[in-house]
Amino acid sequence: MTTPRRTLAVQLRDQIRDLVVTEGLNPGDKLPSENDLIARFGVGRTTVREALKLLEQDGVVQTRQGDGRYLTTQPGLDRPLTRLEGVTEMLASRDLAVHNTVLDIALIEPDEEQRRQLRLAAGEALVRLERRRQHRDDILLYSIDLFPRSLVPQPLSEVDWTGSLFALLSDHGHPVAYALTQVRAVTLDRALARRLGQPATVAWLLLAQTHHDHAGRPLLYSEDYHRGTDFSFHLVRRRH
Repeated sequence: MTTPRRTLAVQLRDQIRDLVVTEGLNPGDKLPSENDLIARFGVGRTTVREALKLLEQDGVVQTRQGDGRYLTTQPGLDRPLTRLEGVTEMLASRDLAVHNTVLDIALIEPDEEQRRQLRLAAGEALVRLERRRQHRDDILLYSIDLFPRSLVPQPLSEVDWTGSLFALLSDHGHPVAYALTQVRAVTLDRALARRLGQPATVAWLLLAQTHHDHAGRPLLYSEDYHRGTDFSFHLVRRRH
C-alpha cells in the first residue's frame, strides 16, 4: 500500500513548526510575515495561508487583527468537533509526550441501557476500560470506554490497553466510522477529583459518544473528560 502524499500546506505547516524551534521563538513571539514565508519556502500565498490556518486549528498560532500572527502564549488543544479522532491520535498530533495509564480493565455485566445502546446479544459481557492521559505530571484527560467482549476475543491480560482503542478495534476487523456525540461541561465529583489529584472546581468538557462502524453497528461507548483549561473544540454552524 502506498502512503498518501502530504499536501503542500501540511508540509509547510511542519516546516514552520521546525522554523519556530530553529529560530528559538517563544510563546508570544511574532511569526515571520506571509511575504517572508513565501520568500523563504518558495511557495504561493494560498499555501502559506492554508498552513497558517492549520497551525491556528492546532492551537499553535493566533492572529491579531492588523498586527500579524503570534505563537500562542498558552497553547491548548483546539480541535474541530466534527473530526472524529481517537484521543491517542489527537494528543499525538500536538507532539505531546503523553503517558497513558490504565486505571482499571474489567468484564462487567451490562445494565439495560448499555445493552440497548450497544445492541448486545443475550448474556454478552462488556469490557470496561478506565484510563488517564497525562503530559509529564499534568493530567489532561480521563476516559471510560465500554465495548462488547466479542470485539476483542483474546485474553484481556494479553492486550496492550495503553495504545489507541480505535486502532485495536480496527486490527480486529471493527473500524470506527462515525460517532453520535453529546458535549457538556462538568466538574468531577469529589471522590474522582481526589483519585485523579485534581481540584473539584475545575471545569471539564465531557464528550459522551457512541461509536459505530460503516454498517451502523454500535461498537463502543466512551466518556472522555477533557480538562477545560487545555481543550477547546470548534464547529461550523449554518443557517438553513
